[in-house]
Amino acid sequence: MALSPISSGAATGTSSTTSLSQLGEDYTRFLTLLTAQVQYQDPLQPMDATQFVSQLAQLSQVEQAVKTNSNLEGIGGQISSLLSASGADLLGKEVTVYSNQLTLTDGVVDSYYQVPEGTQSVTAEIRDPLTDTVVRTMTGLSTEHSALQKLEWDGLDDFGNPVLDGSYEVSITATDAEDAAVQSFVYRKAIVQEVLFTEGQNYFKLFGDETVPAEAILAAAT
Repeated sequence: MALSPISSGAATGTSSTTSLSQLGEDYTRFLTLLTAQVQYQDPLQPMDATQFVSQLAQLSQVEQAVKTNSNLEGIGGQISSLLSASGADLLGKEVTVYSNQLTLTDGVVDSYYQVPEGTQSVTAEIRDPLTDTVVRTMTGLSTEHSALQKLEWDGLDDFGNPVLDGSYEVSITATDAEDAAVQSFVYRKAIVQEVLFTEGQNYFKLFGDETVPAEAILAAAT
């Protein structure tokens, strides 16, 4: 699933823009033809007044349609911007966030990590926040630095016993060739279930009962 950076507003639909452009061209063409018809009419047989009024009415309708479409484009853009600014456009989408929390569901976790180039060793420590105890220590994890690495935890503790589904905390320790600690980052991918607005800031409630601020979101799935 491709990831894309969060943007400040939704893109305007190209089909709507194309329709508006076509309508504007039709309006210009209609006006040109009507002007030419009036200019070159036979003075001895002038245009029928009823026909002239009818064509003027059509011209007015076309002009109004152009203005209406233009107004709708503007309103649509404002609505898209408001939805994006409020975060409502992320509801139901999977986002990648900075978080040391992971959710275990049927032996599958939603946690990822990233280490810098030159990393030689990666160890993960998974802790149960309810009991404040380490349930699993995993060594020899991937040191690949070019992309996020999924934390492959099978849901077993250090004694090989399955643990309960739920929320846990993970910490990553990474070292280089000289056994010196290097910086690492922990993420999770989760579905946005609710958007909250508190004290002038957007917060997102994710699957797994975690709430994060907008700045914690790294990317969103398209």
